[in-house]
Amino acid sequence: MNAEIVEVPTASPPHRACSQLEVPGLGDDTISRLVLGLDEQPVLLSAEAAAAELNDAFAVRLLRAGVFPNTAGEVLHALEQVDPGGPLSRHSFFLVGEGSQLSADVDAQRNMRFLVTCGLGPQGPAVVVSSFHPDQGMVEAMAWDDLIGGFNFYRTMPDSNAWVFAGNSRHALTGPTRGHGPFESHLNGNIVMKELKDPWVNWDSTKAQVPASSLAAQGLDTHPWVLRLDPGGGYALEDLAVRPAITRWSAARVAAIVAETATETPGRMLEQLLGTSTVNLHSSHTSSASAVGGSSPQVDLPSTFFVDADSFALVGLPGPPNRLQVSRSIYAQALVDFDVRLDDGGGFTQPGDTHFAFVVPERAFEDVATIGEALRAGLLTSRLVAALLMVDFPNPVFSPKREALTTHLAGVPWTGDGATYSEAVAEAILTSAQAGVEGTAESEFAARWAVGEAFVDAFTGELAGFYAQLDATLATADGFAAVYELAEWRRSRVKEMPIFESQLLFSTCNISPSPRRMTAAATVEEMA
Repeated sequence: MNAEIVEVPTASPPHRACSQLEVPGLGDDTISRLVLGLDEQPVLLSAEAAAAELNDAFAVRLLRAGVFPNTAGEVLHALEQVDPGGPLSRHSFFLVGEGSQLSADVDAQRNMRFLVTCGLGPQGPAVVVSSFHPDQGMVEAMAWDDLIGGFNFYRTMPDSNAWVFAGNSRHALTGPTRGHGPFESHLNGNIVMKELKDPWVNWDSTKAQVPASSLAAQGLDTHPWVLRLDPGGGYALEDLAVRPAITRWSAARVAAIVAETATETPGRMLEQLLGTSTVNLHSSHTSSASAVGGSSPQVDLPSTFFVDADSFALVGLPGPPNRLQVSRSIYAQALVDFDVRLDDGGGFTQPGDTHFAFVVPERAFEDVATIGEALRAGLLTSRLVAALLMVDFPNPVFSPKREALTTHLAGVPWTGDGATYSEAVAEAILTSAQAGVEGTAESEFAARWAVGEAFVDAFTGELAGFYAQLDATLATADGFAAVYELAEWRRSRVKEMPIFESQLLFSTCNISPSPRRMTAAATVEEMA
């Protein structure tokens, strides 16, 4: 093939996700590059160009070898053929769908889809395949590229055997490709598993299996993929694939900065700490049925809704000492008062909460892994990270106050020394005009920074007081009602993100979400 621009209609606007692209007219058995933000139209890749740009197992063993599967099933078959008995022929199957754990006789839009990992190793999978149906429709793939470091993103094209390379993880980090194509939803270049933690709401898992009968309408109830679903489900996917893969990419980002080959600086990582570019979803371990009608007197609540416990652990700060919980009677009454129900937007409604109670956003693991790797490599100091985390700490996600500190990052150059850089970031905040204004993020940071290297003891004492007040808040109906309103506000923010694909991701209620925040006194107030 000769490298040339394919004369086809211009691709969809760059703000649309890669899965929404419609690029007709590509010839069969071709590889094209369409990295939105760089390419206005698909670029047909010659063999030489593909070899220079695509060095992951999927491209090398299939596309560059002239193998162009058209369905997800054909992708797996092709990998088995080129690597018989090898890592790429070993596949693990997983199933997810908002509403997938509804009873089989319910007529709802479950939005179920398969995810298959190929070549699992200590650092995660070599190839990940995603599709709504094994034998038809669009296929998306991610594959780790050792040469460039990062995942390469691919997808099929309608009505052809053509494949499009949509970018590498590094395209997610800086402009003009940041936030475009697959990096609208994979905003930091990572694999996405929204419901990452036990009990893995919406995933087929040891905690809640998706009944095969629920797939009967799609003719998949006896499909080999369903019969081969990993028995660990969400647990196996989290532990063996997603966490290792995210950590692998986070470590590669840090290594590139250390080697001075990166296009980003630690400031890009601090943006993830200060803002909320994406989230994971966590929930109670208690099913909604048990929470309302079970024998347990309490419903546990995810601690990471209230504080950034996972990030705290990176710098020696404690999460809540006891499991946070609300009485079953208070929880059940809140569902009635707020008219909580499931509604798929297509005619299905059902009173009550999602399969597991109280699904809420938390700090994304990819943010935690990124900061963790930066700390281990000495790109950032624990003192800086802890002081930043403690700004507006009762609001671990969607904190406009903490995010305001990102304005001070742009003017701080990376000098190659983490201690010097961290001091410079602190100095930029401390010398700003806002630092002297009471109530600002800058003044709050200044107070945290002034504690010095003894921050663990000082912040632990402050957090202990907050946790005690939080227990008191959750012990009353009014207190939990305010917390539920805060949860609905945060859910409304998630609904603005590309990861929100189905109405059944969250329950629906009668709350009109307005900006709310939790205070250090464990009360909820409306934002000004």
